[in-house]
Amino acid sequence: MDPGFDPYAILGVSVLAGDEQIHSSYRSLARALHPDANPGNTGAAARFAEVTAAYELLHDPVRRRAYDLTRAARNGPRAARTVPGPTGNASVRGASARPAHRPQSPERDPARAERDEFAFLGLVLKLVLVLVAAFLVVMVFAALNRAPECGPGVDPSFCLPAPSLAP
Repeated sequence: MDPGFDPYAILGVSVLAGDEQIHSSYRSLARALHPDANPGNTGAAARFAEVTAAYELLHDPVRRRAYDLTRAARNGPRAARTVPGPTGNASVRGASARPAHRPQSPERDPARAERDEFAFLGLVLKLVLVLVAAFLVVMVFAALNRAPECGPGVDPSFCLPAPSLAP
């Protein structure tokens, strides 16, 4: 695409123009510049082709969005004044469209520093709860899998030693 190609200027519409305004402008220019209405006029035929190319670009929402983003990258953030798409690109509308995300340090924002302390305490509490739960699981497993007491028919190698009552 030619860097000097500006479909908005070719159709004579604003960057903020809607589909109806773009279509209306195209129809009036196409009617005036059509080769059948201007037989033998090569300038009108070339201008008609340019108007048609501009309309095809701006008529398709996906291609128009891509052109506006390219135009903004080439000419600066205020060149294309479209609503940001699903990417949330606010630079297309300019720097004042949405404040930039600049996280502040905890020293500059005392409320955030307080939240950070509570976040650390929450992390410690979760760690303690996980350790207690693991300990309880191990204790239940040990209680359920006790070694058998010695008696008739039990292999002595699996028996627990008998507790001695003598001090």
